[in-house]
Amino acid sequence: MKKSIIRRFREPREIPMASTADIAFLLILFFMVTTVFRATTLHLKIKLPQAQSTERILIRRNVAYVQVDINRKIYIDDNIVPEERVADVLIPKVREKEEEGEHLTTILNVDESVNYGTVDLILDQLKDAKAFRITFATEFER
Repeated sequence: MKKSIIRRFREPREIPMASTADIAFLLILFFMVTTVFRATTLHLKIKLPQAQSTERILIRRNVAYVQVDINRKIYIDDNIVPEERVADVLIPKVREKEEEGEHLTTILNVDESVNYGTVDLILDQLKDAKAFRITFATEFER
């Protein structure tokens, strides 16, 4: 028995384009609703200490920013934290990164007029939190 191959003429299928605008609108709406915007922007005026040599660090992941302004207010990731609570805030962040198999890098932005006693207290708190990767932000002296 021979089977013959009969080719039938079929019309090319068309993709309906009428709903394309609706889909684009829904995608825009979805991203507008799910995007998280920063609620506040800190306008801290921190004058960093001068350094004769410095190295630019380009890391953006696994970073916690600790900022100390001229009034000795401590900010960790844009939240005001009392001096004695720095370790309490950083311990969960350090543990989270350790569970992921990575390390947390802490970048200290400290105003140059802040006394070293405050910086020493923060360093002790970082040691208690086991945040051993610490970077001091400085301005390059020209």
